[in-house]
Amino acid sequence: MPWRAGPLRRAPVVATLVGLLAAALWAGVVSSGRPLPSAGSARDPAGWAFRDDLGQRVRLPAPPRRIACSGQDLCDLARALLGEGAVTELPAGMEEQHLRRRAADLVLLPAVTRQPGLARRLRARGWPAATLVWTDVEGLPAAALRLAGWVDRRDRGQELAATYARRLARIEAALATVPSPQRPPVLVLAWDRPPVWAGPGSPAATLVERAGGRMAPGHGRDPTPARSRGGWVHLLRRGTGLAGPGAWLAGEERWRHSHWPASTRVVTPLLRPMVPPGGPPAATALYLPPDQLLGAGPQALDGLERLAAWLHPDRVDASDAPLRMVPLSVMD
Repeated sequence: MPWRAGPLRRAPVVATLVGLLAAALWAGVVSSGRPLPSAGSARDPAGWAFRDDLGQRVRLPAPPRRIACSGQDLCDLARALLGEGAVTELPAGMEEQHLRRRAADLVLLPAVTRQPGLARRLRARGWPAATLVWTDVEGLPAAALRLAGWVDRRDRGQELAATYARRLARIEAALATVPSPQRPPVLVLAWDRPPVWAGPGSPAATLVERAGGRMAPGHGRDPTPARSRGGWVHLLRRGTGLAGPGAWLAGEERWRHSHWPASTRVVTPLLRPMVPPGGPPAATALYLPPDQLLGAGPQALDGLERLAAWLHPDRVDASDAPLRMVPLSVMD
């Protein structure tokens, strides 16, 4: 079925992008620190117990069968394990307000939420809360196995993990012999006012590299991202130690003074990206929904396959995943 363009709703896109970028940043912090504690699960005299990815011990009367979760990646993975009817997705930033007694056996959270200290507050109120962390799409099979252990669905977890691993391996095998000069430079434009784009340390960069691309150089002369003309301050700063230096770059001045190779491809979660002058010469960009481009869940596997098919159509078939191109408009 062909793609159909629809009106862009800026506010929901901003909220989605801020949440995904924050999660990506925290994933970088976790991946750059010490190894996380192991996450085993077992029956004990009190029922069921396991340690989550932050080392918190979670005790339940029995393996959880109903989950309330926050974040698209986590909810997609939980649905794949337990089924659609067993999972309640909580609105980001309003998790506490939407929790209902006896509606869930376990609250599943990402490493960062819009409410600092959410997991601690939930546990203080008697809600069993667990945190599941993985940094990019490559960690999805292992995340599926860990969560399957927590909910006592190991057979289903092994099946999912094997499927995810096969899909990752298929793309890796198809692109393994692509020489470096044939890996096109790719710009991941996460937001446009001000322009915010991925650098080498971001999870989106891992997606690009696995898809057979390489990150377009974006080395501007101004070391600090600039303020948007519209007054919206940049999302992220360099040099904060989050997700590695340069993981996300922002600001119109940096954008204008960056070097974009003539062959740069642009991929974006924006339906109608508007950028300042001085960007890459590409007239169109590949559109991928935010969870396919900036996430790390099952949808990111779809994004990986579509991105690889766009970059290397001679090696990766996109017949079951139509590509949608959008105009890359330049501001006057």
